[in-house]
Amino acid sequence: MSKRYLISGLPSTGKSTVTTELLRRGYYAIDADAAIASKTSEGWIWNEDRLQHALLNSNDRDVFICGSATNRDEFINLFDSVFILYIDNVTMRHRLTSRTNNNFGKDPNILAKQLRNNLGVKEYSLKRGRLVIDATQPITTVVDMILEKL
Repeated sequence: MSKRYLISGLPSTGKSTVTTELLRRGYYAIDADAAIASKTSEGWIWNEDRLQHALLNSNDRDVFICGSATNRDEFINLFDSVFILYIDNVTMRHRLTSRTNNNFGKDPNILAKQLRNNLGVKEYSLKRGRLVIDATQPITTVVDMILEKL
């Protein structure tokens, strides 16, 4: 029976890059930002129908949903395992301010909010039974660590 995995984390932790690497390795992986989420005034929201479609149309393959949304926790029970990509604040600051694929986090107020949000992520996730992955490593190592925990 196929398994359903969620790979999540705060902005700049590498969710989209993990998706790309999983696809490169032949896994069925979906970038939730592109395929499932919509931007609203409350933030990014997952569309339940699109998520269910992605999960049900895996053709008996394991499916990796990679992303995060404001309403993510409403769907946590749909997954067999939840991985949280974690990076320290120094790495987060560097990634948010230097990335070129989008401008999120370049505004000083948003950057400060993300750094505050990051402070308790690791402990919060561990208390809830999430599998925390050190996403400061090279992407191949990050994906190897995820796959080792399946």
